[in-house]
Amino acid sequence: MRSRRPRSPTRAVGVRPVLHETSGLAADQVISPPMRSRYSFGVAVTAAALLFTSIVGCGSDSSSTGTGGTAGSGGGAGEGGVGGGGEANPDELFEPGSYEVGFREFPLTYSAAASGEDRTLDLRVWYPAAPDSGAGPARYAVGGIVDLPAGIALDGPPVNEDEGFAFVVYSHGNGGEGLTAYPYGELMASHGWIVVAPNHTGNTALDRLGTLDPGAIVALNRPYDVSAVIDAFESGLSGDELEGKADTSGVLVFGHSFGGYTAFAAGGADVDIDATLEACEGSMSVDCEIYRDPAVEAAYRAGFGDSRVIALAPQAPAIRFAEGELGKLGMPTMLMTGRLDQTTTQEESAEPSWAGIDDPDDLWVEMPEGAHYSFISVCHDLDPAILELFISDAEQDGCAPEFIDTRDSVPVLAAYLLAFGERHVLGETKWDPVLTGPPLGNEGDFVITLP
Repeated sequence: MRSRRPRSPTRAVGVRPVLHETSGLAADQVISPPMRSRYSFGVAVTAAALLFTSIVGCGSDSSSTGTGGTAGSGGGAGEGGVGGGGEANPDELFEPGSYEVGFREFPLTYSAAASGEDRTLDLRVWYPAAPDSGAGPARYAVGGIVDLPAGIALDGPPVNEDEGFAFVVYSHGNGGEGLTAYPYGELMASHGWIVVAPNHTGNTALDRLGTLDPGAIVALNRPYDVSAVIDAFESGLSGDELEGKADTSGVLVFGHSFGGYTAFAAGGADVDIDATLEACEGSMSVDCEIYRDPAVEAAYRAGFGDSRVIALAPQAPAIRFAEGELGKLGMPTMLMTGRLDQTTTQEESAEPSWAGIDDPDDLWVEMPEGAHYSFISVCHDLDPAILELFISDAEQDGCAPEFIDTRDSVPVLAAYLLAFGERHVLGETKWDPVLTGPPLGNEGDFVITLP
């Protein structure tokens, strides 16, 4: 067992600091990445496959870009990273940008796919704020059960007078909550992004305490939710301060777990409804009855891709797409996974996702000691009793001492997301050395694989 090194203070931006003791984790010093093979992973959606559980918030050669082609050179200031020689300093990705950060919550109502009924989403929004507003610090609350202080976000200050802010949408996991995006939202908003995390109604943490919607409906609603959010910020915020502030012509979508499915679907990966209906033959399950509804079938056949989405960053994605669907996305995708994930496993999710995507700017960010909940801050933000209430398997899938500490993982993941967005939405080539160079973070914590 090796001892964890203390975190650099600059690595904690956007994550509320918590004092803790270091713990031992087993890890290889040198890790060889898997080959990016083009094997078949044609697992069509079935009625049961979309009922994801225990998920919060759940042929070319590949090459790792650590020293000598191996992982773990520990990029970053003072660690032999890419900051020298006039190139961009990666520490900038961990530090707040020039904007103060505002946080607001408000509802969005649109006509749901298939049913046409009003569907209302609660939006969590981080945005560049006007300076010196005098607003107090924001707090993050989930149904009166969880109450957390924000990191750097302020409570509803006026929007900055600038316009054309880059736009990103986050999709939470099954039975999750948009607030799990806050470390990413705070960091990116400080750098001039508007970050929107909708609560997928019928599939939230509070819904989990009652009854979640059937998987067939959730999988249909989620990508439509993303497009509804983009629509609203493009032309549907009449009279709101945020109206006209976002540039929705090129949108980054990222999401955790079921949110990874949502990101892929919003990017244009379609469900094989024919295979799904074939699998449902003879079944009277709730999901199969839903799939057989002509309006639902038509909505699935119409597809989910939104032309305004130009880059994707799925985290531990739940994937149930037919063979070839991910390969037709035609946009840069940053896949983020943990090798110890027990919910969306290496064999069933990470490796098929990497084999499926096919853009020259694709990137695979892996955590050798990461698991399913290594992408969100619940492991260190929530009291163990509250955590157990929402996620019964959290300790076994990311929150125990043998996994990477989320106070180490989440800031690095946020830095990669910012660099990826700046590069592939805003065209900032200065971050190319970060995306292709030695891994950020502590030595051995991350592995980078390129096409």
